[in-house]
Amino acid sequence: MKKIYSSVKCMKISSLFFFILILACAPIYAKDTQRLEVVREFIQEICEAQGMRDIAESDMTESSKAQGDEKMQKIMSDVVRNGTRAKNKLTVRVYALKGMKLSKPFDNLIPYLIRFNERKIKLWDELTQVAKIFISNSPRQSVDYNKIASRMPEITAEMEFADESIFKVTPMIFALLIDQHPNSQNQLNRLIITKRQGDELIASIDNSFGDKIKDKNTNWTVSAATVMRSYISEKGYRYSDDPAD
Repeated sequence: MKKIYSSVKCMKISSLFFFILILACAPIYAKDTQRLEVVREFIQEICEAQGMRDIAESDMTESSKAQGDEKMQKIMSDVVRNGTRAKNKLTVRVYALKGMKLSKPFDNLIPYLIRFNERKIKLWDELTQVAKIFISNSPRQSVDYNKIASRMPEITAEMEFADESIFKVTPMIFALLIDQHPNSQNQLNRLIITKRQGDELIASIDNSFGDKIKDKNTNWTVSAATVMRSYISEKGYRYSDDPAD
């Protein structure tokens, strides 16, 4: 009888320990991600995107100097190399985003970014596969080269649409930094970050984009960086460690 009681007691203790362990682990999945971390992730994403674009444009400029068949081979090789790099970078970004969570009214923001980044991964994959076909020295009778050649500009247009879609949520990304407690004039004029943190965000953008931010005719990624930088530094918001109003 004592053995049975002892076993039951051990089971209860084990069950209690297991229940406590579940409760201890649950907040890891349920708790919102700090909003500053989401903003940092977004800035890192657009900085990496521009960095890859700069490399691709540099490669393309160099490859365009070649002549004839060699020119095509070099350009297609650039597409494969830069496309593979982009897929790897975007996969890391998607993985990071999938580990984040926001509550309303921002609960759809992270899934939105994931959706378009995953779309870009698929487009880059398709583009690299097309480029590999053109690199091949042996023509394939089963391949409709005119069809896949016409597909390439469609892919780049879809890629541009994905970048534009990401750009459109930039104001909402910035809104994550706004302190929702109004001041004495019932205005939301403060941020949840310190001046040092704000300077770090601006420095990340400046280091990656430089003078491109000043360009009027630019791509959607640069536009996203420009908007984010402007909101942080030029819209009159006060930092959390600024003196009270």
